[in-house]
Amino acid sequence: MAGPFRDEALYLLALGSATTMARLHMAGIAGLRLNPGNVMIGPRGRAFFAPGPRDSEFPSNDVRDWAGVIVFAATGCQVDEEPDFDRLPPALRVVVDECRRSDPAARPTSVDLVRILLGHSTAATAATVDDLLCEAEHRTSPDEPAPYEEALVSMPVWRKPAPYEEGLVSAPVWREPAPYAETLVSTPVWRKPAYLGGVAIGVLVVAVAAGGITMVSAQAARPDTGGVLEAVGRRTAAFHQEGESPKTGERFAADGRLSFDGNAATSYEMKIVCGNAPDPVDVSLAGNDGVADGVPFAADRPDIQACAQYHAPSVRRFSSPYTIKALLDAAGTGVRASGDGRTLTGTALAHRIRGAESADGGTAAEGPIRFSLLLDDAGLPVRLRLDMTSRAHGPMVADTVYRDWRAPAAGEVPNG
Repeated sequence: MAGPFRDEALYLLALGSATTMARLHMAGIAGLRLNPGNVMIGPRGRAFFAPGPRDSEFPSNDVRDWAGVIVFAATGCQVDEEPDFDRLPPALRVVVDECRRSDPAARPTSVDLVRILLGHSTAATAATVDDLLCEAEHRTSPDEPAPYEEALVSMPVWRKPAPYEEGLVSAPVWREPAPYAETLVSTPVWRKPAYLGGVAIGVLVVAVAAGGITMVSAQAARPDTGGVLEAVGRRTAAFHQEGESPKTGERFAADGRLSFDGNAATSYEMKIVCGNAPDPVDVSLAGNDGVADGVPFAADRPDIQACAQYHAPSVRRFSSPYTIKALLDAAGTGVRASGDGRTLTGTALAHRIRGAESADGGTAAEGPIRFSLLLDDAGLPVRLRLDMTSRAHGPMVADTVYRDWRAPAAGEVPNG
């Protein structure tokens, strides 16, 4: 790869490489060690690079390295060689600056990058992640029509519209931007209205040269998913969970009661049946402290030979209200609601599921996790189904049913 790139070539390179990176992150592959020497450019900005080791902890580092590749492409200099950042289009420079922030958590994800480069609002579009990446791949595909042809029609007749494209309209460059920026959330900075509104407008100007003259309608909006923990409040619930890994033939089931009050890890009193054990094992779990059949254990270091100890932390990971909130937050605008608003479905990347459990927040899965959440009229969880994959167990399914949500009875202490 060699710089400098300008205008359409730079925009397509940024979009193509961000899309490739997002696809790898979706597959649970991170730690790519991106640099100008290992990126190969195809027609219309299609980018190819060899992935590094599988490590779900480093997607934010990949985003930072992606910014360095774009800086080199635009200036011919590495970021540590004092490049002339003024050679970057203003909108793209703001994106690059956000990707190079010192706090990894404040950087946009690779999917957010694609969404921004396409000029879509993170709050207004209801596109799934796959829909979004497919649009980006169409945009950088050599089989796509010449740029000016997209300005002549609102949708190519040979292309089946993706669901989110139903809200798009063809727009001349002088039209006022749609007011979707007013609905964006306040943090982090790359989601702020002033930032994303300006970036979306700037990216749209660049995209015009690349053939994209579309603006996002303000009609599509994310379902209201922010009230799960508020609805649960300080309550306990009876639950039943079943888990299965078809690849290994491993199954487990748990019955009991969870207790939640928002100030500590969800606590559990339950019976677990798993492995070849004919009888259920009594398990208590509060914070990192567990007791299985009278034997103490640490939730973050369970005895893998003791089936109930091994599965107890997973029961919490797959059922805690904290996990439910983390799933909804990570899925973002990809959450879909049924007509009555009681069933929420979506896909979230495993490395972004960070529950607030004291010892073992998150899940053991890799790549995308598909979820379906059923709520009652009060917004309390009724059923949560997770479909996921891990290297150790292959495809996994965890299905939890909740009932009898209530305030703690006298003598009950939520969260241990």
